[in-house]
Amino acid sequence: MSFQTLAERLGVKNYPEPLNAYYPLPAGRENELCSMDLICRLQEKFDLFGKYFDLVKQGWKVISEENGDRKAFIDAVSLCIRDLDCKSCRKMKYPKTDGTVAGNMLPLYALLPSVEDAYKEYVERGFTPEQAIVNLEGFKISLEVVENHILGVPGFTDLYANWCVLYIKCKIFYHHGLNFEIHTSPSYNAFVLRNKMSGEILPVFGNELPVHKSGLLLGSSGAEEEEGSFITRFEETETEYVGNPSRGILIQRERERFFKKEWELVYQPGDHGLSVHIPRNTDFSPEAVSRSLKEALELTKRCYPEWKPKVFYCCSWLLSPVLQEVLGTKSKISSFALRYTRYPRKSAGKSPMSYVYPLGVKSYEELPENTSLQRGLKQVYLKGEFVYDTSGVILIEE
Repeated sequence: MSFQTLAERLGVKNYPEPLNAYYPLPAGRENELCSMDLICRLQEKFDLFGKYFDLVKQGWKVISEENGDRKAFIDAVSLCIRDLDCKSCRKMKYPKTDGTVAGNMLPLYALLPSVEDAYKEYVERGFTPEQAIVNLEGFKISLEVVENHILGVPGFTDLYANWCVLYIKCKIFYHHGLNFEIHTSPSYNAFVLRNKMSGEILPVFGNELPVHKSGLLLGSSGAEEEEGSFITRFEETETEYVGNPSRGILIQRERERFFKKEWELVYQPGDHGLSVHIPRNTDFSPEAVSRSLKEALELTKRCYPEWKPKVFYCCSWLLSPVLQEVLGTKSKISSFALRYTRYPRKSAGKSPMSYVYPLGVKSYEELPENTSLQRGLKQVYLKGEFVYDTSGVILIEE
């Protein structure tokens, strides 16, 4: 039986092509797989699962004893994850859960054989053992998020399994309330210009991105209609940059010329950055955020000397200008967002549903109003509007 047949039997239609080489299991690699001994060791050394330890063991007991298709699939993915680069590993797809503990936890077991190597690399890079263990807390945090906001029970989804690949590959670290990912600007991102005299920062779009007539990226909620849309283009000549600028988080239809004697290109697709991710219960006070950004940059220089970030990059619904309307410009969340030069990102506009409100609410009318944020966002959605994920950059000045 081929891996493709195995995957199809489990309902997995798309997966990284290199997986085909890991089934049947390559000889001599049996000791690199998940086991009950490994699960217990990871809990003892790192408290990797926290309160979910018994459930993780329970699920693995079922999978290992059945020793069938699911076990064979996880074994192959485990070895593939150990061998491939981070980007390839984050394309993994897993069988849909059958609603059991084993089914809910299934993707988690593919990552566990790489955890000890990740800890070792974090320490070798210069993180203290305590810092390395804190970085790995992403696993139990993910279990909790899936329980509270995704499945309603503890587990791992494709999304959170592929998120935790960042920890397996040591591409992300936690510091003082925020997560920082070693990040390369993607091809769909904006080109960022800076005015040499005024210091103004201006995102300019290119790479033939489709834009709705409103100025939002085509395909965002409420911006699906193609009629009147346009395509962005960015060009650089000896004397100027030409492209579609974004002002007020909307992309302008008319292309503009920016002369190099006045403007410089400071960040573009392919450049290094530090991507800022916002955990729940983050302290958004200006003092805490400033400290986190400053010390994260120092950690990056020490632990990732090969990385030369040009910006702090963030993409989050918390950067949406709607938050300033709901909370006021002087709120802590608003002060965090206003640090960034912001521009649009293709978005369904419903990310707050997974963070602000409890799981299981079936309509906007039923959304609770226990906090000012819940009350404000509820009114936004009741009006048929959206809270879009928004990108932003803070230039790193050396």
